[in-house]
Amino acid sequence: MSFSLAEQTLVFLEAILLGAASGLIYDICRAFRIEAKLKTFGTSITDILFWTFVIFFLFIFAITDAAAQMRFYIVIGEISGISLYFLSLSQIALSILCLIVHMLLFCTNIPIRIFKFMYSKMYIMKRFFKHRIEIIKKIKKRLSFLRKSG
Repeated sequence: MSFSLAEQTLVFLEAILLGAASGLIYDICRAFRIEAKLKTFGTSITDILFWTFVIFFLFIFAITDAAAQMRFYIVIGEISGISLYFLSLSQIALSILCLIVHMLLFCTNIPIRIFKFMYSKMYIMKRFFKHRIEIIKKIKKRLSFLRKSG
């Protein structure tokens, strides 16, 4: 099956968009690595996720838009798209994505911080409740209707 020049141009432009989307996915992974301060293992996991997404979307693109024919201009389009993205939008997108990831990590950290704070102040609560329990026991001894019969 042959493509007309207009169809080939459209597929080439879609390949450029796919390359730019791949760059955005890479920046999302990079922002997560920066903000979470991941070590080698975490970096490996994000790289695996990145390549899984890219290969999946490349496969879908090749099947649907390129009629299951990988042409040289498709590869050139993807390389051009990712290059254009990194040369033009990457710095802005990375700073915004780092801010978003930082806020997400902070929001998920709030319950953990509250729990740690409450756990660290538990000795105060223990002393407070111990004193109150002793008072209740003394009152219970003095009031006859609170004592067990039998």
